[in-house]
Amino acid sequence: MNSIAAQFWPNALPLHAFLEELFTCEVQGEAPYDHYIPLNRSRVKRIRKQLKLSEAMIQAAKQAQPGTKWLVINEHWCGDGAQILPVFEAVVEASEGRIEARACYRDADTDLIDGFLTNGGRSIPKLVQLNDQGEVTQTWGPRPQTAMALVRSVKSSPDPEVAANYAQPLHAWYTNDRQASIQEELIAVLAQA
Repeated sequence: MNSIAAQFWPNALPLHAFLEELFTCEVQGEAPYDHYIPLNRSRVKRIRKQLKLSEAMIQAAKQAQPGTKWLVINEHWCGDGAQILPVFEAVVEASEGRIEARACYRDADTDLIDGFLTNGGRSIPKLVQLNDQGEVTQTWGPRPQTAMALVRSVKSSPDPEVAANYAQPLHAWYTNDRQASIQEELIAVLAQA
């Protein structure tokens, strides 16, 4: 186990416990993004209740290489994480023990995220897939490709007010997509396990 992700794996929280911390963490309002935590609690609760994995996703999970590990890098204030981590959680459950998922806080030790930058940025959530030897077999994130294109398009608006407010169209996209794109892309990730 020589990758940076493998080094963080032993001390990472089980993904379910990481998500449960979202519901128990104190929102002090001191951190710049703390005000998003209550909204993300609602998102996670809704998605956990409504999510239906596709048959293709269930089959991919059940056929995952035994010993597959998913190390997730996130923070509770991350809106994309609230939309995506419940899907990871459901896929892990559907895998019947073939996939184990753990999570690390991005800002607790930036050495981990700095090993998995997206276009030079510390974008989250980031999924790092490891095999049973601790080798990285695939990465994914911070959001599905269609959502990435939407954010790029909104951010490129000549109107600075529009460019700075990509969250509303992004979360509308997540609502309409119903986590289907995430599942399609995770099937491809698991094919590399």
